[in-house]
Amino acid sequence: MGLLDDLKLEVQKIRAEELEQNVEFESQEKFYDEYLKPVMVRSYGYLSEIVDNLNIVAPDIHPSYPLNPSLKHGVTLSQTNYEFHFDNRKSPRQIDIICTCALDQPQEFHVATKDAVVKQADLLKSHKFHYHQRNRLDKLHDIRGATFILEGPMKVHIRVAANAADKSIYIDLRNLGDQPYKRYKFSPDKVDDELLERLARLLIREESTLVEVEICDDVRDELRRRLELEKRRDEEDLAEAYAHMEAERLAENDAKLINRTKRAVAEGVGQVLKVFSKR
Repeated sequence: MGLLDDLKLEVQKIRAEELEQNVEFESQEKFYDEYLKPVMVRSYGYLSEIVDNLNIVAPDIHPSYPLNPSLKHGVTLSQTNYEFHFDNRKSPRQIDIICTCALDQPQEFHVATKDAVVKQADLLKSHKFHYHQRNRLDKLHDIRGATFILEGPMKVHIRVAANAADKSIYIDLRNLGDQPYKRYKFSPDKVDDELLERLARLLIREESTLVEVEICDDVRDELRRRLELEKRRDEEDLAEAYAHMEAERLAENDAKLINRTKRAVAEGVGQVLKVFSKR
């Protein structure tokens, strides 16, 4: 009877776990109905109207992104085609707004070092921006530079999602603000009309961040110092890249000059030899 007793104990354990999970699930659903659902329904109503009106008004929005290191103020795109998606109209748990940022025409630029090539490719991938890359290889077939062709388009994405498990509302931003991707976590009482208004203004580029963070003077000074240092490094990297490109151009010109000189000398020697041979 030992085997049967062991199986019965295992069954009791499984049923106890299932009961605990069911109790937890019911608790989460109760929290959703009481606290999260009203927020999501309000968000659905407001954001769906925002998208409907944006598609009618079609505002002229041209955000800039640091996609081309040779352009100081970034690459300017056109933002259009707003889409609104949801999982359930009466009890929404996930709401998505998607729009498209596109170039007027492709852009081409050169990056002259391997590190710069890797950095640029990682940046474009983080933004999920469509591009082509033509690598320049050295004699050992190692990357020494590359030509990037920016084509686009790029998607901008806002997601508002209710998470009953941790009793929170998550707002995910893709290609909005100062980072390619950012996630915010709010308690349901924080997702009020003011936050939704700010989210909409962030979408149309009238706000740069979803949440304003108050920082002390010391932290602000340190952030400013780091930004200035990063800016100087970027400028140095750009200057180094151009210096490499110029050096390669001069080397190619020197090689062409040497070859032309060699040919001219050879032709001159040939002429001299012809003259002596006639004598």
